Amino acid sequence: MKVTTAASIAILSLGLASVGIAQADEANYPEIVTPSTQTRAEVVQALRVAQSQGLVTVSEQADYPQLQSEGPALTRAQVLNELKEAKSAGLLTIGESGQYPQML
Repeated sequence: MKVTTAASIAILSLGLASVGIAQADEANYPEIVTPSTQTRAEVVQALRVAQSQGLVTVSEQADYPQLQSEGPALTRAQVLNELKEAKSAGLLTIGESGQYPQML
């Protein structure tokens, strides 16, 4: 029992020592400083413009910027018509068959 405990302590201390050595090696990277070409006021102004356009969100979730629509949205009837055309042309695969739609 004492041999098992001593071996466990030895393995644990060896593991912790290797973690410490690995972290010490990471601290040797040189710090790269890139001088900014913009003033603080310019950066703040760019941030405000991006926020007003909906390109920046404040949250813990990494949301992608919202794309601006290029035109009016399609009606439900138009979407259903496009779906029917895609099915008849063989461009739509429904199910888990693993087949990709055919590209023209």
